[in-house]
Amino acid sequence: MITFIAPTYNEIVEPYLFISSLLLQKNNNWKAIIYSNGINPNCKNIVEHFNDSRIIYKESPENTGFWGCYNRIDALKNIVDTEYVCQTSIQDYFTPNAVGDILSKNGNDFIYWNSIHNHFDWQILNAEMKLNKIDWGNFTVKTNIAKLVGINQPEYSGADGAFVEDILPHLKSIVKIDKILTIHN
Repeated sequence: MITFIAPTYNEIVEPYLFISSLLLQKNNNWKAIIYSNGINPNCKNIVEHFNDSRIIYKESPENTGFWGCYNRIDALKNIVDTEYVCQTSIQDYFTPNAVGDILSKNGNDFIYWNSIHNHFDWQILNAEMKLNKIDWGNFTVKTNIAKLVGINQPEYSGADGAFVEDILPHLKSIVKIDKILTIHN
């Protein structure tokens, strides 16, 4: 099973699209933590509207900034209880086969894939395990390894790449799914 941690901040449409992309998964072995960076009644209402026990809504009392990394840290330490974690974004939408494709590689420490990404002019981000070549929504890692290493540079705009570099020495098995599984808006 995989948990998606999705920080959000004042987005209006994105929570609905993100959750919908998970509900359309052909493999239902997932959970999601929608973690608002500050109070967001709109997002809370959207999560409640879906009324799905796999989706947890949490919010920090104020915006901590830094791309939701402090909320990612809290969710990872205190909520995630599945074998894998994907610290994605509320602006990521997953293809209907994403969870199945990811979990088909079960047993590997680190699984990553390509995406279509708005920061790359809607072109394919051919993910690589290095800074500026990977995004939070392009990989999953075994939860025990993610908890062991943690997010050590939350205030850095490349925190996702820094996290990948930090966990590399702890990985025994890495696999890339040569497909687009995520669209980052």
